Amino acid sequence: MKRIQSNNHSPLLRVLGTAVLAAALVAGPGLAGIAFAVEPSPSPTPESNAITSPSPVPETSAAAPVVTAPSTATPPPAQAPAPSTATAPSTNTDSDAAKAAMAEAIGIGGAEMGQRSARVAASSPSEGLQKLSTEALSTEGTWMPTFGVQGLDVSSHQPSVDWQQQWNMGARFAYVKASEGNYYTSPTYASQYQGSRNVGMIRGAYHFAIPNWSSGADQARYFVQNGGGWTADGYTLPPVLDFEFNPYEGRTINGVYFGNTCYGMSPSQLTSWVRDFGNTMLSMTGRLPAIYTNTSWWRQCLGDPAGFGDYPLWVAAYPSSPTNNAGPVPASWSSFSMWQYSSTGPLAGDSNVWNGDYAGLQRFAGAAFPIGSFDDLSISRSGSEVSLRARGWSVDLANVPASNQTHVYVTAPDGSTKGYPWTANTSRPDVNAAFGYGMSHGFDGLVKITKSGTYKACAYSIGAFGNTPLGCKTVSANGVEAPIGSFDALGQVRTPDKVSLQLRGWGVDLANPSGSSYVDTYVTAPDGTTTGHRMTANAARPDVHTITGLGSNHGFDYQVPIKSPGTYKACSYAIGQNSNLPLGCKTIAIEASRPPIGNYDEVSVTQAPNVAGLQVSGWALDPAQPSKSITVSVYLVSKDGSGGVSPGTVFTANLKRPDVNKALETLGDHGFQASLPLKTVGAFTVCVQAIGVEPISAGPTLLGCKDILVAPTPPTMGHLDGASVQVTSGQAAVQASGWTLDPVFPASSNPVHIYITSPDGTTKGHAFSAQLKRTDVNLALQTVGDHGFNASVPVTQRGQYKVCAYGVAVSVLSSNNSLLGCQTLNY
Repeated sequence: MKRIQSNNHSPLLRVLGTAVLAAALVAGPGLAGIAFAVEPSPSPTPESNAITSPSPVPETSAAAPVVTAPSTATPPPAQAPAPSTATAPSTNTDSDAAKAAMAEAIGIGGAEMGQRSARVAASSPSEGLQKLSTEALSTEGTWMPTFGVQGLDVSSHQPSVDWQQQWNMGARFAYVKASEGNYYTSPTYASQYQGSRNVGMIRGAYHFAIPNWSSGADQARYFVQNGGGWTADGYTLPPVLDFEFNPYEGRTINGVYFGNTCYGMSPSQLTSWVRDFGNTMLSMTGRLPAIYTNTSWWRQCLGDPAGFGDYPLWVAAYPSSPTNNAGPVPASWSSFSMWQYSSTGPLAGDSNVWNGDYAGLQRFAGAAFPIGSFDDLSISRSGSEVSLRARGWSVDLANVPASNQTHVYVTAPDGSTKGYPWTANTSRPDVNAAFGYGMSHGFDGLVKITKSGTYKACAYSIGAFGNTPLGCKTVSANGVEAPIGSFDALGQVRTPDKVSLQLRGWGVDLANPSGSSYVDTYVTAPDGTTTGHRMTANAARPDVHTITGLGSNHGFDYQVPIKSPGTYKACSYAIGQNSNLPLGCKTIAIEASRPPIGNYDEVSVTQAPNVAGLQVSGWALDPAQPSKSITVSVYLVSKDGSGGVSPGTVFTANLKRPDVNKALETLGDHGFQASLPLKTVGAFTVCVQAIGVEPISAGPTLLGCKDILVAPTPPTMGHLDGASVQVTSGQAAVQASGWTLDPVFPASSNPVHIYITSPDGTTKGHAFSAQLKRTDVNLALQTVGDHGFNASVPVTQRGQYKVCAYGVAVSVLSSNNSLLGCQTLNY
């Protein structure tokens, strides 16, 4: 079986799963490799396994928020079936008397984890149960798997555990039985829970489920009230649901019969019970419980249901010889988090192994160590000041809501190192989107530098339980001198296809005079918008070399395309490694060409089945380039304001209009006939603009606006002639017949919708086409086409049905779809 490093599914840390982390870190902008704390095996004293932060953050133990997926509704609403539940025992198990009697009957230890294990089976009075054990006593207790982290689980059946001895044997985690049903709490729970922690173990609590005694929610609440809580303190494991063979199979205790090995419950009942327990635990503790079970019982009693991937799996399997193979896991999971491989040693109680390393076990417990990412180290310049800029993010998982410290240590080119403590409280929405930690966990700091050379920066996330290195980065800083240059001229270049501004000048970065530097120019258009343009100053300027002696390839000659007339302003800056030098600003006025001309001739309504439109016609041309066909933009405005203004539809005026060419003594094709789709009736205003083809035109030119009233077409006609329930070969069906037509398009067969209300009150629609011949209708209405319908809809329920038919228009401007009639039937 493939082993995993960790299987943490708490709401707070669920995003830290390996696959999700990888996807988030690749997709999220600015998220470099995430860093986790790696701690060696803890020493016996709990105080010694935390790295003290230089500035500790106060601890919090708030549960993580529960995220509920949004629900969606699909009309018409359907009544969801209630989840099935097991039949309650005849005795009132919720009474205090019943609980007390049950607790007394099961004894001081109650049910033991691992009902079919050798230890439990050997102590059972039933010989049949003893034979069901799959363990081999000859090898049990003499070996441990060679991977993972060792741990144990205990209950009141192990009243005296030498925790220091268990630690010395390699155990680093423990689970302690806290409760059973809603009637039993372990008398040794508190001492075992604290005893394991006293020697340095990470520990948690488990609950033995008796699902046919009370509901999952009831037992979850009982568990939490008696030790089953969880906090993100770094040493509390998530709660566990012990769900396995019925320990009271075939027995009647105080009048309650406990059923078969599956508690007398169906797979769906048991599945619903587990989800009820898990959802209640999630809402009360912020974590889904881990599930302890074994593959054969889970398959037999629950049928390997899907949807349990978020619940960590603790599988029980007892091999007959030493092995690292736990065998198959239930199909509800792809792998296990913990494996109970023995019940008779080498550790006390049951022996277990965590399927991962110790850091993974810590993350499973609550990942109390800080994490983060050192995203970027760069050079920042402001005027003559040069700084290192370090960016990233940092979160202390022991106190996620708070902004923790990040320490950055900078080593200068001379080898000296200095630390800078920053609070990671800048906004990082990308981190919040990927992990859900909140917005304020970024750091973005500046460290002023004065020397050229290579700098190294190392960042650390500071946490309450330790510090995590986020990695180191290096960057080179070269030169501190300012650049020089000149913005010589601003002109224009016109061609038939475009108009451009021409920028000419030169620039040299004195920090690197042998290289070609940049000159940035910001152009402000007549509408006030400004765009930046980076130019490489590498054109030949021998005159610059003559004056400066810095080489001849430091000039720039750059063109910026423009689209509108007016006054433009350009400001240039020579860009250097250390600072930027303003080279001055210049302005120029750009004149427009003549506007386009044309005429808006008419607008009319066009219709076809399922389509309607407004047809607009006219002509347009650009007198500066009369041989070219230009475009027109057509705008549709609702007169009453209900439809708003359309964004404008562009058409090309490329139809032949010899009358226009003759009148204007020109050439080319300049006519247009545009169609705008219509979805509704009403009063509209239709406007047309002509758009010139000249690079800078004085247009567009408004050719005019026209009003038009689009009236609704008549509603559909028709009749529901009859409806009945017909039974053929044992299959019942509702038969509905009649006719319908759309008077605007009588030659077309239009749809008919049949709505059937069943005896249970649900209504469902069925679409048909009225395409049967009805000569009587055509004769009576003096029309054409096929307009009859004879619809059949299978039904199964007995009782009263209501059948209603509607004629559906094929004219998109129809006033309504007519009700053809309703009839009530009995079946």
